[in-house]
Amino acid sequence: MKKIFLVFLVFLAFLVLCGGAGVMAQANQSLVSFGQPDSIYSDVLKEKRPLWIYTPSADTSYSAKPAFPVVYVLDGDFHFSSLQSMILQLSAINGNTALPRMIIVGIPNTGGNRMRDLTPTRDSAYPGSGGGEAFTEFLGKELIPYIDKKYATAPYRMLIGHSLGGLMVVNTLLYHPALFNGYIAIDPSISWNKGQVLATASRQLQQSFKGKNLYLAVAHTMKPGLDTVQLRKDNYRGSVHTSAILNLTDFLRKFPGNQLRWSYKYYEDDDHNSIPLVGEYDGLRFLFPHHRFPTYLYTDDSCPADSLKTLITQHFDILSKDMGYRVRPYEPTFNEFGYHHLQQKNFDKSKMFFQLNIDYYPESFNTYDSMGDYYLERKDTVNANILWKKALSIRPSKEIKDKVESVNNTPPR
Repeated sequence: MKKIFLVFLVFLAFLVLCGGAGVMAQANQSLVSFGQPDSIYSDVLKEKRPLWIYTPSADTSYSAKPAFPVVYVLDGDFHFSSLQSMILQLSAINGNTALPRMIIVGIPNTGGNRMRDLTPTRDSAYPGSGGGEAFTEFLGKELIPYIDKKYATAPYRMLIGHSLGGLMVVNTLLYHPALFNGYIAIDPSISWNKGQVLATASRQLQQSFKGKNLYLAVAHTMKPGLDTVQLRKDNYRGSVHTSAILNLTDFLRKFPGNQLRWSYKYYEDDDHNSIPLVGEYDGLRFLFPHHRFPTYLYTDDSCPADSLKTLITQHFDILSKDMGYRVRPYEPTFNEFGYHHLQQKNFDKSKMFFQLNIDYYPESFNTYDSMGDYYLERKDTVNANILWKKALSIRPSKEIKDKVESVNNTPPR
């Protein structure tokens, strides 16, 4: 069945190249779909909160149920679609592994409440501001538990925000660091309310941030020709904005012993409104510096199976250490390459991919079924039977049962 499925994938690609994609789009009544709607009623905020959700595709009819890191993005109605396209491109398209496959939770603003939710302190000049702590309580006590219960989440979470959203990212890191592992603040409004978030930054940064990561993207908002010394003395609004962010970096440098992994970049060719896309990209690449794997080696004949196995296991050991939980390769990918090499009679690499899948996914019936097919191809029906029966003990399958009966020369029932 899985060989037929691989042939179907090739046929599907042929359809796309020959115009079949138009037929598929008509059947779906939509050219592009970025995700799905969801919602949660917040007892903290006393309102229903809409959500935009993207989950990576996963065929659990064959593979084990995967678990994915989660990106929470503020101002979700502005940044969800671009973020989804970026993550899909960098985690799955053409075998790309620069980023992990991830769930995205877009948090749109509710009517007129953006200033309320995304400001941690009240500024009397802006009535209704200062509800950031209640919003953070909503995230920690309601939204995150809801997402973890409903979706296949891994224990690694990120928070992304721009402008006032970036301010909330920084405030959450300083006062509620346990909520997320990775923080991306894009041109954050640190100058809010006369820079109140900086007033206690020195004290907050003395705590331990082990396992936490922060990326700051800084836009070009100051007057031309100013250096950083002149910038901090300039009263122009854009200069005050940038100066406050630089003041934050000063505080970050003062506490190298707090184990916070952080970086920032100044984007001289991007202003406050153009920076989100490139800031998200660089921020995510910063959070996952070791995720990219040279997947061309999967089919490179110059890399022996033993050497490739060592590279793969070392790679995922590093990722597991980085992310604080056991990170596993994508089961369908290794299954696909196992069959690819089996068809090419590259038996060492075929067995390696199938065995790695068993090692990483011992709970999956599919991994044992695939290894059984390997042994059948090698005319070792004894081991094929052992593997297929192991698969059947995990999940009954008529297809596998028929294979067992076939090699034992018994008529199928």
